[in-house]
Amino acid sequence: MRILIVFAFAALVHAADPAAGKALFEIKCGVCHATESSERRIGPSLKGAKDGTLPGGKSATHDTVLKQIENGGGGMPVFRELLTKEQKEDIVAYVMTL
Repeated sequence: MRILIVFAFAALVHAADPAAGKALFEIKCGVCHATESSERRIGPSLKGAKDGTLPGGKSATHDTVLKQIENGGGGMPVFRELLTKEQKEDIVAYVMTL
């Protein structure tokens, strides 16, 4: 019984994976968002997120990035239902390395 509880808890806890987030970002987000430069594509560059600020002065925190992914806005589509919670966390973890 204990092993079952441990496995059930482990399934609920997801350690965000920046490498998985990068791969997913390249597929879902990379067309619109630059990561290596401050270049504005369809959407703003995300370079500088690890320093807490995005080009244009927008705050880059886990919560603000996740909120933007979930709610979209400013021309960005809503990804709330298009990505799993784990996928969103992986993307946030990657963005916070930029």
